Amino acid sequence: LVYQDLVAPVELIPDAGSGFFATTFQSEFALNSRTGDSVEFAADLPGGLKLYKKFELSPDNGLNSLTITAVNSSAATQTLPAWELLLGPGLGTVKSEEKENPGLWKAQYTYNETGRKHPTIKELKDDPAQHDCVWAGLDNRYFLAALAGGDLGKTRPYRREETIKDKKAPLLAVPFGASELKPGEKREWAMNFYFGPKDYQFLQKLGMGLDRSVDFGFFAPLAKITNSALTYFYGLTGNYGVAIIFISVLIQLMLTPLSFKSYKSMAIMKKLQPEMQSIQKRYKEDPKRMNQEVMDLYKRHGTNPLGGCLPMLFQIPVFFALFTALRNSWTLHGAPFIFWIKDLSAKDPYYVLPLVMGGIMFLQQYLTPQTSDPSQAKMMKWMPVIFTFMFLSFPAGLVMYWLINSIWGFAQSMYLQKKLA
Repeated sequence: LVYQDLVAPVELIPDAGSGFFATTFQSEFALNSRTGDSVEFAADLPGGLKLYKKFELSPDNGLNSLTITAVNSSAATQTLPAWELLLGPGLGTVKSEEKENPGLWKAQYTYNETGRKHPTIKELKDDPAQHDCVWAGLDNRYFLAALAGGDLGKTRPYRREETIKDKKAPLLAVPFGASELKPGEKREWAMNFYFGPKDYQFLQKLGMGLDRSVDFGFFAPLAKITNSALTYFYGLTGNYGVAIIFISVLIQLMLTPLSFKSYKSMAIMKKLQPEMQSIQKRYKEDPKRMNQEVMDLYKRHGTNPLGGCLPMLFQIPVFFALFTALRNSWTLHGAPFIFWIKDLSAKDPYYVLPLVMGGIMFLQQYLTPQTSDPSQAKMMKWMPVIFTFMFLSFPAGLVMYWLINSIWGFAQSMYLQKKLA
């Protein structure tokens, strides 16, 4: 199966002869009929049994159907032995992901749980599925191959491994029990299947909980909101880079009151340094009393030593939410911004954004009132350097988000420095 990527075709079946939609009968399937968006294959089994596999594609819907039919064309009752439907091994991906892909393969299934609105997702490892499946399949970062609904719900899929190019790859096996067919009798097994990108909004529309395959990480609720915001602003601007700028500015506007309070707190702390040094000198032999006097000093002037960290703390969940949205969302793969930024989900190829970001952070730190805590001051001094090296390999979209935050913070620091002088 080939999927047309934004840049080039993606071969979703890495080893086509190995198992996708294969059954464990020792027979070869041949084309039986083809009409419009459906195709049927047939195979002869021992004893006069005939097996049909019919695939019906739904270009408008995206959720396709698979029907497997066993027909006893003999004059005697025949037993169809237990068999399995296979998906895998492995799943193909875009060229830029091929190196990491073997480490991202997963076999998963979902099931409905009492009291939960959405299906629960669970990775298949050593044991078969323990619940009636809503869907089961293989996925990697950007793509999903899944069976869903119908007779799948009566099975207990399990995972096994095969080797592709010296790499262990998961294979999903869906077992079906033996069936006894009288002369002329037929038996059908029907289910839906999906092969394609993990486009969160699209999978949501398909239903059946297929959107659960998109991994938004620990801050999933916030990441989903971020993803929806990106989609909304992209609809307005037609550029995901501009959408990220809009989100950055919106978040900074929301944090402005907190940033003002933080800057004011740090300015007060700077003015209190002489008194704090006096207290530290006076009670250097009594650390407990010294800490109490320092806290009383803070209380009298209505400040808090941790006040300067609040804006950063509030941005950490947003940072990780945007990171997972950029890294795992198919819609952002290959999304260009301007000039040399051809893919916001990949690192800046020339490291321009992280270096500019580091420079802006350094200037912002220069304008920010310094904390009285020597260890904290030392840590803040190295922060721009640490962040610059850390962001060198981060997605360009994430670096741009932090760069906009840094530029905003720099401008805000200049304004507040004059206002509070």
